[in-house]
Amino acid sequence: MKKITLALIGVFCFTMAFSQSYTTGVMSFANNTGTPYTVQIDVDATTTTLTMTGPDLRWFGVGFGVQSMTSGGDVVIFDNTSVTDRYYGFEGQDPGQDATGITPTEDREGERDWTTVSNTLDVPSGVRTVVSTRLNNTGNPNDYVFSASATTLELVWALARFDNDPLVWHGNNRGITMQGLTLSNDTFEVNDFKISPNPAKNNFTLELGTFNNNAVVEIYDVLGKKVLNRKINAIVTTFDISKWNSGLYIIKISSETSVVMKRFMKQ
Repeated sequence: MKKITLALIGVFCFTMAFSQSYTTGVMSFANNTGTPYTVQIDVDATTTTLTMTGPDLRWFGVGFGVQSMTSGGDVVIFDNTSVTDRYYGFEGQDPGQDATGITPTEDREGERDWTTVSNTLDVPSGVRTVVSTRLNNTGNPNDYVFSASATTLELVWALARFDNDPLVWHGNNRGITMQGLTLSNDTFEVNDFKISPNPAKNNFTLELGTFNNNAVVEIYDVLGKKVLNRKINAIVTTFDISKWNSGLYIIKISSETSVVMKRFMKQ
């Protein structure tokens, strides 16, 4: 079997260890803040994962399946506090009308489908990273349906021009793009590994199953900094993380022929 090589790109780029997972990769959008604004969309058979990074204290968001801020279009916004499921325009506005200049309206209670997995701030850099998930098809006719296939996404994006301003005040920090979803990796022919507990506060355990022949464990934070690199050959290994910063990490386990990666949350 060919050797598989994976790399962290930009803030971080990870590949899910499941077969038939599709990704946009990290999309970086130019803006006037001096801090990168990036979006990554990963889709497997049932679930879409959205990772957004941007400057702290700013609103930022991305809309799906539209090429402008068109009334009724589906959009996700980080409102400087949390991820909010919204649509362009206001309730009662005719679909398809121009909704420029209108702060997108939150979906009704019961139709807010995105679940925040993590919301972390790297204090030295001022970079906020927010990871959220939802079903590919929520059943809500107003939600965009993501496809776990090699396809093209129409996206619009925006980043608030000033701290604490709503997203409508974005200035030139906006744009449209067409981005392809591509197969993220080959199907791995190794046993999956287990992380427990996840999330964890002081310690976590890796259980490698039969994937234990001189494996190398690498762990990265959300900015792509390697925080651990260790060679192990035990089936079960416990790691002390009591002094780590809280937030999302990527655990990568590799051998000479295979690589598997998973998310881990430090409380």
